[in-house]
Amino acid sequence: MTGTERAGFGLVLGGGGARGLAHIGVWKVLEDAHLRPGVVAGTSMGALIGAFIAAGYRGDDLERLAAQVSWRRLLDWRPGGSLLRVSALEAWLAQHLPPTFEELPIPLAVTATDMLTGRAVYLSRGDLYTALRATTAYPGALEPVPLRDMLLADGGILNQLPVDAALFLGAKRVVAVDVTAPGALELHERRVLLWRRGTSLGPVQALRRAVEVMQAQLTDARLSLYRPDVLLRPVLGDLDLMSFHRRAQAVQAGIDATLSELPQLRALGLMGVEPPALSPGTPSG
Repeated sequence: MTGTERAGFGLVLGGGGARGLAHIGVWKVLEDAHLRPGVVAGTSMGALIGAFIAAGYRGDDLERLAAQVSWRRLLDWRPGGSLLRVSALEAWLAQHLPPTFEELPIPLAVTATDMLTGRAVYLSRGDLYTALRATTAYPGALEPVPLRDMLLADGGILNQLPVDAALFLGAKRVVAVDVTAPGALELHERRVLLWRRGTSLGPVQALRRAVEVMQAQLTDARLSLYRPDVLLRPVLGDLDLMSFHRRAQAVQAGIDATLSELPQLRALGLMGVEPPALSPGTPSG
């Protein structure tokens, strides 16, 4: 990826399953304030919503689309049936997004993890659908996605909040939205209570929790290296990876977090670009 000078700021959207629906609320406020990014970067759910923003979807359209789709059918990160979910996801993407990065009005970068080399990968050219499948391939639930000489899985394994990707795309200022689940210490009392009752988390929940703890620690470490100009952290409480039925709560959390930082966002003098709007359900290109 080669950096190019772009007008506007970089918008970085982190992964987090249903928690990532907060990005819709963030986008609604930014759009109303005429703060539209020149580049977008994202991981997992953040990459998916970021692709729609880069394609020109407005906040209200995204909110309606999120209400209509069965997220559990598209992104059901429980073991089994992955081929069916992959097929459903690709068909849905083809209804709403162009097939390549190059056809997006706003440059987009998404992250993935190469399971063969253990390295983070940044995707910003070529097949958009494959890239979105790769960045959402949650460990232990969806099979990694082959691409050239790589085997790609969820970008959040190594880079949950890719501020660096926006910088690579040429952004001079960055607004990042972190929806990573709380770290282990914040859940200490709850875990002790479960242990005293003799309750098990179960293998699937334990795997998901292990990934969340890892992601929270890595995200804090990476933010010490790549600091955004504004970091938004919507208050999502116990809303977890699969809480898609609490969509409205997630969206509102994104709205609240962005409104609280709106004076700072405006003070930065962020320049925006006006993306052309698409109608949900109509592919471009």
